[in-house]
Amino acid sequence: MQTILIANPKGGSGKTTLATNIAGWLAGKRQRVAIDDRDPQRSSTGWLERRPALFPPIALIESGARRKDAKSLGLQWCVVDSAAGLHGDELRDALRPADMLLVPLTPSAYDMVATHNFLAGLAESKAVRQQALPIGIVAMRVDARTHSATELDDFLGGCDFPVVAHLRQTQVYVGCARDGASVFDLPRSRAEQDWEQWRPLTRWIAKHAAVKG
Repeated sequence: MQTILIANPKGGSGKTTLATNIAGWLAGKRQRVAIDDRDPQRSSTGWLERRPALFPPIALIESGARRKDAKSLGLQWCVVDSAAGLHGDELRDALRPADMLLVPLTPSAYDMVATHNFLAGLAESKAVRQQALPIGIVAMRVDARTHSATELDDFLGGCDFPVVAHLRQTQVYVGCARDGASVFDLPRSRAEQDWEQWRPLTRWIAKHAAVKG
């Protein structure tokens, strides 16, 4: 089973949006995937409860379930939607089973400061120092016409970890959150632009899964 950890200590950074859409992409590829919802707000759980039965299935790993319990489901993928404020022992415990880590980041000064500190701490972890854990940054809710988007690009230019995708600010994600859908469940007429933005990210995931395999 491949585990993708979605983490950023700042609340509102886009962790659930990233986690649910990655799970939706994998499910659409006929992969057996589950979401491990560790956020006390349980937003991913609510999204799964709203997900139409006709959509590709995504399982939920119940709170407190052990890794071997997840394996008993025959899963190929687990997407971990982590809680805000993840640090210290909790962060180390979350990193241990992870096969890759994605860090969502919005164009906000508060988010950039929190993420800078988070990435600095990650750089000191054993798995990262040994280059055993692939880490990618995903820019979320980006409007290229704004000054904040320029500031975000300046910040990302100084990061030691790769920026694997820029995802736009759009009501498409709002609708998906409401309806239990991912952008990959939508018709081409509504989501083609977003599919294109996701392509570098899905390739990054596939590349690192293949390397491990």
